[in-house]
Amino acid sequence: MIECPHCGAKNKEGEAICYRCGGLLDDIHPDTRIFAQQDDSPVIPKRRWGTARFDNETFVLLHVRGYESPLRVRFNQEELVLGRTHGDSEVDIDFSNFGGLDAGVSRRHALLRRQNDTIVLIDLSSANSTYLNGQRIVPNEPRILRDGDEMRLGRLVCRVTFEDEPIQTN
Repeated sequence: MIECPHCGAKNKEGEAICYRCGGLLDDIHPDTRIFAQQDDSPVIPKRRWGTARFDNETFVLLHVRGYESPLRVRFNQEELVLGRTHGDSEVDIDFSNFGGLDAGVSRRHALLRRQNDTIVLIDLSSANSTYLNGQRIVPNEPRILRDGDEMRLGRLVCRVTFEDEPIQTN
């Protein structure tokens, strides 16, 4: 017989719950084992997928679908205009060489803006819309950009990642 630690009732051997009070009987569910941390345990990276925090040492990498090398952008200003250069119009991040015209990227398609240690994506009322993770974003309404997000300008798709600047050692 097992005595209930809550009410003192005698219960049958192997019972998990006291028949009288409904309380859990001791030693049925042992405590979780705590493992000692080993010296060879993996180091947790500074940046994790889904992170929205963006600081001065961070780069934006735009991995355009169908192209091997990403665009690596140092975000050292308040705003960057995404689009394609044409005639007198200039943009900060130019998708002309990535098939931007055929993919429906507007000359001034979207904007990346630094805001409260994050980056927000804003559609600039583009002709073919801007999408974040498959959802169309409302023009002129900021949406927080996170590491690993998928951004689509018209039909041009890029995966966005953040990369910390490597520390220089002498």
